[in-house]
Amino acid sequence: MSIFDNPDQLRQLQNLLYPNPSRRRGGVECSSSSSEDEGESLVASKQTPGSIGAQAAGDATKPGGKRKKVNLVATPLVEQEKPQPTTLEEWEEAQEREDADILESRKCPEYTMTYRQAVGTEDVFLQMGQRTGASASCEDLILEIALPDEPMAADKMTLTLLEKEVDLGTALYRLKLPLPHPVDVDRCSAKYDSEQGKLRLTLRLRRELDYVNF
Repeated sequence: MSIFDNPDQLRQLQNLLYPNPSRRRGGVECSSSSSEDEGESLVASKQTPGSIGAQAAGDATKPGGKRKKVNLVATPLVEQEKPQPTTLEEWEEAQEREDADILESRKCPEYTMTYRQAVGTEDVFLQMGQRTGASASCEDLILEIALPDEPMAADKMTLTLLEKEVDLGTALYRLKLPLPHPVDVDRCSAKYDSEQGKLRLTLRLRRELDYVNF
């Protein structure tokens, strides 16, 4: 039995798609009272996910209520405010860093990030641990920075490693990179290959749920 054999089911389907009779199409006149209604979709339903739970004070479903339409493309995301310096020394340091970033003329090197985990026989064959193939089960973050044609020796480079940032400075390159996860600064290591011109940083991750994933 088809739905087209029953006229009542067709009317119910019509009422579901076009609950407002003045906006129906297909031989019936469509009225547009304001410019705001032109952008609304003709396909609507009386029960929507927004009607579940407590309604807001300015909900559009209530008489006289108007809901502000937010353009997700034009509206920028709200960024967290950075803490402002409180002392004169902190203000001077922040100003020096800002001036150094503005006047920086060195090139930004290419880099790659990969995750690494220590897998034993019991993990591969017996699956006794809680490790998976996801990055949440990786202990280290490998950061490889390409420094081609770099004349400076490794002991002359400046490398500053913070919990959430890596700052590298050489004669030709400058890299100030925020890290995706906090790292344990005391358990990190660096190795420079002068033949390939590549700096390899092994960063030990320190995340909030590491005690669950390992």
